[in-house]
Amino acid sequence: MTVPSPPQEFKLIDIREVWPGEAKDFTPWLADNLEALSDHLVIGELELDSTEVEVPGGRRLDILAKDADGRNWAVENQYGEADHDHLTRALSYAVGLECRAVIVVAESHRDEFVAVADEWNRYSEAYGSDGIRLFLVAIEAGRIGDSVPGFRFRLVAGPNEWKSVTATGPRPPSDADRDREVAQREFWTGLQKVMSSRGDLFKASTAGRGASYVAIVSKGPFCFQFWVRMNSCRVQLRIESGDGEQNDELYNSIASDRETIHNALDAKLVWENNPKVRSCRIYRVPEGACGWRSSADERDAGYVVLSDAMHRFHETFMPYIEKLV
Repeated sequence: MTVPSPPQEFKLIDIREVWPGEAKDFTPWLADNLEALSDHLVIGELELDSTEVEVPGGRRLDILAKDADGRNWAVENQYGEADHDHLTRALSYAVGLECRAVIVVAESHRDEFVAVADEWNRYSEAYGSDGIRLFLVAIEAGRIGDSVPGFRFRLVAGPNEWKSVTATGPRPPSDADRDREVAQREFWTGLQKVMSSRGDLFKASTAGRGASYVAIVSKGPFCFQFWVRMNSCRVQLRIESGDGEQNDELYNSIASDRETIHNALDAKLVWENNPKVRSCRIYRVPEGACGWRSSADERDAGYVVLSDAMHRFHETFMPYIEKLV
């Protein structure tokens, strides 16, 4: 009888092996991958609003995000151990920007800060939905065996409604989490059926819990995606080569023909090339597009709208991509 090997541990490594610098590498990556943070902490959808947000006093908030209800979340990052300056600044940003919550991400958090966060959240919860919740989150980099470096987020302190069952385990999904998961699965399954009836462009399997986007086809650094929200969905071309200068070149090459593309699609697109984010995006939200919370009737019609929009999007951009890859 073969004895199975014991599971290998996640061994911690220096975070700089994954992101050499906090401001130059980690913060832009996190801004571009907020779903990683929200999925690890099971806090619901977060969508990037902006980075390096100016606040009173000449300071700048690392990341401003919005949740599924459109409320602001402040995210402040720091390598090493979180200090008084970052904690107090993050709280002041959250007050000034009328945030629903603030997340302080660091490699570690002092015991006294955890105590402060617990006390803050106790008072915050007394104010109900008007209170500002405070999350202290540890970012850890590591390897499993000889794997490439990976990462994980760990909730160190948070409000009762998000607290972990154990020191390292996530909180169990709530009824709202389960309802969202079911609705999102139904959304992707329904959209995939409509897309599949028109060809093999949609190659992704049914999405799992918390999936806010699905990549349908990729070619080199280019990836076509659906990005769903509660009541809408966008079709998107994402450019991510791993090199900022190359991203700029690819993006600018396509953007130079922007008006021709708009005429071909008979629509105005959103063109995003934020130097603080490590990818570029070109997208639109088609009129009549449905979201995962839309009614069944709205989804039936919305799937057709999204399928038509993605096929036109793909057909319009592929000639440009073929020349660049």
